[in-house]
Amino acid sequence: MREQPALDLVTEHTGMLSLNRRIVSFSMRIAEAMRFCAETERELVILGRHTGRLTFPLRRMITPGVRWAVKGADGVYFDGLSGAPLAWNGSVLAPAADATRPHPQFDAATAPEALHLLVTAVARHRPVDRLVIGGLAEHLCRELTGHVPAGWGTCEPVANPWSSEDVTRLSRDRAPTRTWLAFVGDPRARRRALGTIEVDRTVSGVQEIVNLALVWEGSQPVPDLSRLAEDVAHRFRLDYLAVQSVPGRADLTTEARFNGLPAPVGIALGPGAPRIEPPVRDVAVRSFGPRGAWYAMGDGRSVGDWAKFQSVLERLEAGRE
Repeated sequence: MREQPALDLVTEHTGMLSLNRRIVSFSMRIAEAMRFCAETERELVILGRHTGRLTFPLRRMITPGVRWAVKGADGVYFDGLSGAPLAWNGSVLAPAADATRPHPQFDAATAPEALHLLVTAVARHRPVDRLVIGGLAEHLCRELTGHVPAGWGTCEPVANPWSSEDVTRLSRDRAPTRTWLAFVGDPRARRRALGTIEVDRTVSGVQEIVNLALVWEGSQPVPDLSRLAEDVAHRFRLDYLAVQSVPGRADLTTEARFNGLPAPVGIALGPGAPRIEPPVRDVAVRSFGPRGAWYAMGDGRSVGDWAKFQSVLERLEAGRE
């Protein structure tokens, strides 16, 4: 077996990292473990206790090839995001073959503390000397919380005061390698915010992806975001901006339990997307002229609104054809 200081166990197919913490964040150790496992084509398993929670930036990193596993009070391991019971065969930790339902602790019903508003925005920039990275996150944070981000970093906890100039400098220094970083909202803001930024070189320029999570009190309606979407489309070369909501904790961490299903709010598409004709039923459209349009699908509380989202995608695909 190959050794790696960031990991507690390395097998032919798996790298395992055990973190018995109340809150698990995207630390330098986890970043190194992810790098090693990706380069050696191993699955990274982050082991934790069933009462532990993930920060939003780390939750964004749990993608295919990375698993968050927790140990239940009964000694059975289960997937912290799906609840699937897991079994260890000496090389990999995989869904148990005889399991038909999620682990009981994952399904334990609890009332969510808040609504998380999740915003994903993708912009494409021309590779010019005056390009500034971080402006998209800064604008979204200001409009939705009243303040620009307070800090940023390449791991958690973030250690640098917010500066789009410093974010741009880091991205330039790392190019053409992809840059990933986390940012936090200002503690003086009217609502809590956390996010991530990904910067990639493309054939035509630079792609910037912002994922922003905000706490939205459960009783407050999600506002009309069409004007925000239009403003973003005019300020940036917007590819798309998607908004959805999901029940969760007031501190924006993710528990190893089912809190509820996400629901769509709307999606803005940039100038490269075809227009939808005729309109989709019950989907309000705000046109930005040549810069795109916003498609409003719901209030973020009805899972049934995903049918509208699917209809919009089908119309768009038909328009491309």
